[in-house]
Amino acid sequence: MGTVLETSGLYEAVYDQIKRSVDSCGSVTLASVIFGNDYSSSVYFTQQQKRADQLGINYLPVRLVEEISFDEFQNKIYQLNDDPSVDGIIINKPFVQGWSEEQAFSLIDPNKDVEGMTPYNLGMLFMGSPKFVSPTVLSALTLLKSVPDIDVYGKRAVIVGASVLIGKPLAVLLTDMFLTVSIAHIATYEKGMLAEYVSGSDIVISAVGKPGIIKGEWIKEGSVVIDVGVGCKDGRICGDVEFDTAKDRAAYITPVPGGVGKLTTLFLFKNLIEAKQDLK
Repeated sequence: MGTVLETSGLYEAVYDQIKRSVDSCGSVTLASVIFGNDYSSSVYFTQQQKRADQLGINYLPVRLVEEISFDEFQNKIYQLNDDPSVDGIIINKPFVQGWSEEQAFSLIDPNKDVEGMTPYNLGMLFMGSPKFVSPTVLSALTLLKSVPDIDVYGKRAVIVGASVLIGKPLAVLLTDMFLTVSIAHIATYEKGMLAEYVSGSDIVISAVGKPGIIKGEWIKEGSVVIDVGVGCKDGRICGDVEFDTAKDRAAYITPVPGGVGKLTTLFLFKNLIEAKQDLK
């Protein structure tokens, strides 16, 4: 049976580091923008506020109606960019239907882009000098690096999910660590090749959000599985990977809930502290 990667020690270490930084920085403010009442965004929104309160960070919720025009949205982001009391800005998805992610994220001042989603910050990541990296990506990498005595050099990794938020930047960062990286996506699944890529990989990182899309029997013996996906099945929260079967094959595996997601909000605030320090 594989070892379930515990987050408690990592969580406490990052939490304590942020708390000390907040105490030394003084007032720190995050502006969090959300559209309408999307359930998944509202859950993350609530988690952000709860964690901010615990850390002593000012949390500025910016709720926008779903009918807002892009010009009105643009003006709101520009106001937050120009507000010296705001140290970081996050735009929670989903956006208004029909909007371009690139256009929306491009509005944020790169120095306040604590999710690392502006073209500037993504470009810096691709150039090997990232300023801000997606908190979810940081969480996955931290858990991977926490595996005892792991040597990732030359290992085969597959990332299931090709999003700009997780899959693509994660692939670049793993490549920089000299892993051999494949990205699987909807076409891989529809062509029936997902099992092949998963079973041939030493490291599997999935970020799809579809419960059980990765079958436990696909997991290579002795591999490391980082499950970023969050979905709901039979009334309970679960990940992309069939956990009960996969844990008997993997050497290390993260649970859902309690794995990557537990760390993500903390890394959002870690980025916020760095933004605060840079803006001084």
